[in-house]
Amino acid sequence: MKYRLLATDLDGTLLNDQKEIDVETIEAIHEYRKRGGKVVICSGRSPLSTQWIARTIGLSGESIIAYNGAILLDANGEIREQSVFPYESLMTFWEICETEGIYAHFYEGDILLVPEVTKWNEKWIENNIPTLEASGGEPQHCQRVREKCQVKVVDDFYQYLKEQERSITKIAVFDDENKLPEFTRRLKEQAVEMEISSSFNFINLEITPSGVTKASALVKLTEQLGIPLSQTAAIGDNFNDALMISAAGLGIAMGNAPEKVRQLADRVTGNNNEAGVAKAIRRYLFE
Repeated sequence: MKYRLLATDLDGTLLNDQKEIDVETIEAIHEYRKRGGKVVICSGRSPLSTQWIARTIGLSGESIIAYNGAILLDANGEIREQSVFPYESLMTFWEICETEGIYAHFYEGDILLVPEVTKWNEKWIENNIPTLEASGGEPQHCQRVREKCQVKVVDDFYQYLKEQERSITKIAVFDDENKLPEFTRRLKEQAVEMEISSSFNFINLEITPSGVTKASALVKLTEQLGIPLSQTAAIGDNFNDALMISAAGLGIAMGNAPEKVRQLADRVTGNNNEAGVAKAIRRYLFE
C-alpha cells in the first residue's frame, strides 16, 4: 500500500452540508482500513465531537487530531499531547479584542468559554455534537455526549485567567462586518505568537498556540506510528487544512475548497455533497 495513513478533515470534507457522512464514504473508509490503511480524523472540532463522529462511523482504535492540532488523542481516546496558550498571549489577544470590538470565544477541553450569549455560540453544543442520524448515530447516545459539553459565560475574562492556570487550546473569532483582515493585521503588529487560519473563507478565524497546526500534529503522529510522511495522504477543504495538504505525501483538496487551497493539492476530488472523500479513497488510495 503506497499510502498507509489518511488524515481527513470533517466539516466540508467528511461531513456533507447536512452534517452527515454518506454511506458510500463510510464504506470506502472501512474498505481502506481492511486493506491495512489507517484513517485519522484531523479537525478543528473538540475532542468529544471528533470522538463522537469517529465512533458513530466505526473508526475505533484510531488516533484523532482535534482543535486543529492542539490535542492529539491516542487509539484509546486518551489525551497523548496537548498544546495550550501561554498566559501572556491570551491577555494580549483579549486586550486587542476589546480595543477592536471583536467577538472571540475560547475552548478549554470540551467547555466553550464565551463573553456573552450570541448567535456565534447559542447553538454550539448542538453544532459541536451533530445528531448523525443518517450516519448511524443513536439519539440517546448523542444526548449523553451533548450533556458532557458546556457553554460557560465568563463576565470577566481577565479574572478568569488569573484564578488558576487555564488550559485553553483554541480560540475562534467571528465577525460579519469585514473587520477580520484589520484584526489579523493588529495581531501581527503586536507580535502575538499564534497560528491563525480559517475554516469558513475568513468569515471566521481559528487560532491555535504558536507552532500548532494540523500539519505539525500529523508530523508528530506519523513519527509515533512509524509511518513515513511520504506514505500519508491528507484531504481537506479549507485554509486550516492547507499546511496539512502540503505536508502529506499526497495532498487532496475537496472540490468545494477555495481555489488557493486546490492549487496546493496534488489532486482534487469531488465536493462534500457528492462523497468526495469516497471518490478520493477509491481513486488514489486503492493502488
